[in-house]
Amino acid sequence: MFNFPSHDVLAARELARRSMVLLRSLARVAGEGVHHLTVVLATEDLECIEAECIIDGPVLSENDANDPVVFVALLLATTATGVNAMLANRTMGPDGGVRFMSWMVSDLAAFPATAAQSRIAYCIAEDRDLSDPLPPAVNFVDAPALA
Repeated sequence: MFNFPSHDVLAARELARRSMVLLRSLARVAGEGVHHLTVVLATEDLECIEAECIIDGPVLSENDANDPVVFVALLLATTATGVNAMLANRTMGPDGGVRFMSWMVSDLAAFPATAAQSRIAYCIAEDRDLSDPLPPAVNFVDAPALA
């Protein structure tokens, strides 16, 4: 399924470190609150692999052995092999509204999407048709750059 080049253990650790740095950056820019992350990865065989996890921002816990977070990080790490992924973040506000933003990830670098592009990402993440009416409580925003 994934064509990882044969690397030594140090290279594998570096990929893991870089993908967790990316997730920590997302947690910081997403801010306070509970965030639902979705990663959709398109493989060379035109398969889509999806992973989801919940994080509590703005700091990603170092002690949490959260398997879904690890799987999201693994999918992000696979972007170092030449495939791209979509990273989407949806945050539920105290008023029940949802803020949605997304990034395109290539080689563990995140490229912010506009609000219009995030609307498309929302439809992909939610398995909806683009012509379907969207819930009025969803606010699509331009994604910030991840540091």
